[in-house]
Amino acid sequence: MSEIDKSIAVLSIIREADNAPSFQTIAGRGNFTAEELADVIRSLEEQQLIYSLDEEVTDPRSCRYLTPKESKQKVDLMVADYLAELAGEGRLYFAYGANLNPDRMYRERCPGSHFLCRALLEGHRLVFNKRSSQGGGIAGLERSPNDSVWGVIYCLPANGQAVLEQNQNQVDPYRKIRTAVKTSFGTLCCDSFKTTSEGAFLPSRQYIEKMYSGAQFFGLPQQYLRWLVTLPISN
Repeated sequence: MSEIDKSIAVLSIIREADNAPSFQTIAGRGNFTAEELADVIRSLEEQQLIYSLDEEVTDPRSCRYLTPKESKQKVDLMVADYLAELAGEGRLYFAYGANLNPDRMYRERCPGSHFLCRALLEGHRLVFNKRSSQGGGIAGLERSPNDSVWGVIYCLPANGQAVLEQNQNQVDPYRKIRTAVKTSFGTLCCDSFKTTSEGAFLPSRQYIEKMYSGAQFFGLPQQYLRWLVTLPISN
């Protein structure tokens, strides 16, 4: 497995954003350092695949970026083809629970991973059907034909699958699954994790806060964010 193509990852983040994302937003969402992102931005600008909304600003770290209208179709095809390749390599991970939180994912669960896009899993609903070893319920999936679950897709590093699975199961045991999710760039097959049902449990306030902060950070739909804050909690 090769390293992620940072240029395509940045294009995906820019095209996914509801508004022109800032340099800091792209860096934070994608888990890029300022130095590496600045190099990628310059290269994409030279290829006329993106442009800055702040043309008079010389520092790229103070700019917001968009794809030119005439390049949108080309960029979307580039991103879609690359994400399909990553899916074929088993590099894509769909997160819908606490791993929505970038700090948890990038620092604890799988360092070296990168956010690519938002994703919708249809035919399932979010449940809290297993008790956490730390107290409260943890997020799981349950088949439900008329429901759907929002989440995000991360690209994992070369050893990411093993690292993520090991770290995930150190705290609470999950079953690894493979599922198809809908994205702005087509349907993609991703790995994910599912709990083994033990009943119904209320999640802790801290757990929901991790989910919500990540969902908000990555720009999940406002309707889904509003729904998350209505979930009953254990404390």
